[in-house]
Amino acid sequence: MPRASSAGGPGFFRSSDGRIYEGWHTVGGSALVTFVAVGSVVYGFGSIFEPLRTELQWSAFVVSLGFALRSEVGGLAAPLVGFALDQVGPQRVVRLGVLLSAAGVLSLSFTWHLWQFFPSVALIAVGSTAAGGQVGHYAVASWFRAKRARAMSFMTLGGAAGGLFPVIVAVGVEEIGWRQTLRVFSVVILVLGLALSRLVKARPAAHPQPIDGIELPVGEAARPAVEWNIPYRDAVRSSAFRQIVTFNIAADFGRLAYLTHLVAFVERDLRATAVGAGTALTVSTLASLIGRLGSGVLADRYDVTRVAAATMVPFAIGALVLAAATEPWHAYAGAVFGGIGFGASIPVRPAMYVEFFGLESFGRVMGVGRLASTTGGFLGGALIGLIVDASDGSYGSGWLIVAGVAAASVPLMLLVRPPRELQDRHRV
Repeated sequence: MPRASSAGGPGFFRSSDGRIYEGWHTVGGSALVTFVAVGSVVYGFGSIFEPLRTELQWSAFVVSLGFALRSEVGGLAAPLVGFALDQVGPQRVVRLGVLLSAAGVLSLSFTWHLWQFFPSVALIAVGSTAAGGQVGHYAVASWFRAKRARAMSFMTLGGAAGGLFPVIVAVGVEEIGWRQTLRVFSVVILVLGLALSRLVKARPAAHPQPIDGIELPVGEAARPAVEWNIPYRDAVRSSAFRQIVTFNIAADFGRLAYLTHLVAFVERDLRATAVGAGTALTVSTLASLIGRLGSGVLADRYDVTRVAAATMVPFAIGALVLAAATEPWHAYAGAVFGGIGFGASIPVRPAMYVEFFGLESFGRVMGVGRLASTTGGFLGGALIGLIVDASDGSYGSGWLIVAGVAAASVPLMLLVRPPRELQDRHRV
């Protein structure tokens, strides 16, 4: 039986005092900050890939390396962000992230040389890590127990809405150029990000509203109040942590390659317009809504490891469709499958860290996990760019590699088991 009332049902968002549960304010605020400060750069940058490369006369590999570096530097920053979260809380961290993201986007708009390009991308990477999903997941996890995965899935809708940015950025590039477009976005990130950051906060220990906001209906099975807080060092040394990270390395290999190259693939290989190419990523992100919401519901009801493994199946199918695509609409079809799988994996990952290791060191555990897994993202984005350069601009073999690695990640996750001994030892 489900552990809480179904999403959208009577009282789902309200506390027992009749008011909207304050945890949902944090969900909404975190989603909006992610949309503004992270979605604009993670998704929107796909639409400046070709204009930047063409104007500066750089190879696809060099630009891919820079965008892949964004993931790797973000991963390097993740443990520091996690430590800061455990020490000072999410609100201060997210404000710093907004400032750094805006500064990095502005700096990128003035880039003419590689020595300017790579530091600008690195600054954006650190900022988007400190303003993005890691911080939002940390804040949201503190407000929920029985509805934790669903709350996280709602929070990730901010990232999904970022799928609007490829088209918006593409229109901006065509109207005012990629440099001026980035300058406009730097102002938007700064103003809106700081205004929304006040909503991103952890649940106070003495908060008057009950955890999850409502009493479960009669007959519902609640999660036990007793959970576990596995110390950071024990958590990251466990075999369960290593197995999760191995899966995430394989998953991130395809995820970053997909984000970095989808728009350029549709524009170069399939000869679509800039707006038509940007639409492919928008289609993918809208499709990801299905995956995000669906996996949140399933992860609260069923074994989270099986749900995580299942997310990679549609992603692999989408990559296969892209490999066979000869027309833009083929890519849109592949983007639907890829988007569902991509979106489904996002709320499941942090939910699994909390489920396995508890909340006490959640920030650091999640941060170190991201640092390790971004190795896959870096390799995927850079390798596909190298393949494109070596094959005169063709992405076909690259998408086949992405599909194969995604498929191989499924059995890796099915082998993961919770650290029962550590959980029993550190019950609270």
